[in-house]
Amino acid sequence: MALTIKEIEAANPKTNKKTGKQTPVKLSDGNGLMLFVTNQNKIWRARYFYMGKEQNLTLGKYPLMGLKEAREANFALRQQLDRGENPAKAKKAKQEEQLAAFTEERRIARGESHPDSFGAIAEDWLSDVKKGWKRRTYVAEAKRVRKHLIEPLRHLLIKDVKAHEHIRPLFQRLGDAGKYTTLKKIAEKTVSIFNFAIALGKTENNPAYAIWKGLSFTRPSKNNSFPSITDSEEIGQLLLDIDTHARNATANPKSRRSIEVCYAAKILPYVFLRPSHLVESRWVEINWQTQQWNIPGERMKNGKDFIVPLSRQVMVLLKELEGYAGWSEYIFPSQVAGKGHITIEAVNKVFAHLGYKGKMCGHGWRHAFVTNCKEKFQYSSNVIYKQMSHTIEKDAAKATYDKAEFLAERTAMMQDYANYLDKLRAAAVTAGAPEKASKTAIARAT
Repeated sequence: MALTIKEIEAANPKTNKKTGKQTPVKLSDGNGLMLFVTNQNKIWRARYFYMGKEQNLTLGKYPLMGLKEAREANFALRQQLDRGENPAKAKKAKQEEQLAAFTEERRIARGESHPDSFGAIAEDWLSDVKKGWKRRTYVAEAKRVRKHLIEPLRHLLIKDVKAHEHIRPLFQRLGDAGKYTTLKKIAEKTVSIFNFAIALGKTENNPAYAIWKGLSFTRPSKNNSFPSITDSEEIGQLLLDIDTHARNATANPKSRRSIEVCYAAKILPYVFLRPSHLVESRWVEINWQTQQWNIPGERMKNGKDFIVPLSRQVMVLLKELEGYAGWSEYIFPSQVAGKGHITIEAVNKVFAHLGYKGKMCGHGWRHAFVTNCKEKFQYSSNVIYKQMSHTIEKDAAKATYDKAEFLAERTAMMQDYANYLDKLRAAAVTAGAPEKASKTAIARAT
């Protein structure tokens, strides 16, 4: 017979008149639903058979779980049995899921990551690849990965990261912002992180690969490369503007901190190194006797030692700079930071200050050299590209990568090119006079 609220309220455990001990009472509501009444609680339980064995499952306590709610819970239990499920196991699984969710919330609140989260696995991947990268490369890539990948996906379990829900929007934002180089690097790193997770058994698929290879993200055209001035008249004027800027910085005590940057801007056209290789240079790399700049392989992109023959013009500039910066291990020390060397951005700001923003940057001198050297001189492409520290022979078995390869030809070429730049500067002086050049620089900057 079905129970009533009145019966439930009045129910009490049995009391032995002789001993005074109380015995729990079991009241049936039908369909396996029972109420166990003790001297402390009234507990709803469901009696059922699973795989031929009798089992009991606690549903809740009265009055927190009323009669109606108890019947609904018992009905849901019978539905689980009809589906072939074991209600006891289902309840345990739900409790474990709730406990895991609660634990994860506490972990997030403490700023920690789940060991199987994307953030934790991405950090493990960074630790794994660190030993195979140069320190500078690792620092840059780790910063990029943490900003664009770990930060937005940190707390997601890696197995729960979805291609269209998480990866595609992340890639699309970078594409829409025009950050194509960053997009390419991030996409490659994301694919690698998921492959790493698959190898560890943390997930079974790579959603990043499907998005990166399956969709067409707009790439920049070749016109979106480093800005560079290759016209001879414009190069001459730019060299003149840099000289004027440097003279003003040297003459003005308030500009003391910019002298090293100015010399970097003056030397760069003659050596056309990658800007990072220039600003990181040390005085010990300069051989004053042989007039060569010996860059160790650990700083080069290809990992090979590299020689830069120095023209007479560069030797003069280095001697002048030594008077300002000879106290530091770096050729271009940072006066602002008080330690270390100047930055690439500091050099590029010189061009921006002179009004050449978007037209010229430090890396642009490499393009200017190749273009003008091919047009004005008879040096072979091998000599030119060797001085650019580019691979001459794609077949590694044939390539010597000798740091002194074509050294005699490169030494002559570097002096010829330095003389050519001086002629362009002189032509700019003749065409406009220094005063006009200075006014032009000011007009561009404003």
